[in-house]
Amino acid sequence: GPTAARLDPKPADHTDADYMGSLSDEQLYRVIQKGGAATGKSPLMAAWGGVLTDDQIRDLVAYLRRLSGT
Repeated sequence: GPTAARLDPKPADHTDADYMGSLSDEQLYRVIQKGGAATGKSPLMAAWGGVLTDDQIRDLVAYLRRLSGT
């Protein structure tokens, strides 16, 4: 979004095939479920495990894979 330029650290480029290819589905699942702070990433990344079901998180991981072509 428009405020992304001011974020520190910068958001990941989920269309970058090299970067996304270096992450396992399990890593993506965990960071979505538990949030950035719990996984050694930015604390600005919220945890979605209390909002999304396991199937919805898996669907989101699949969507991220399609974005990057990995």
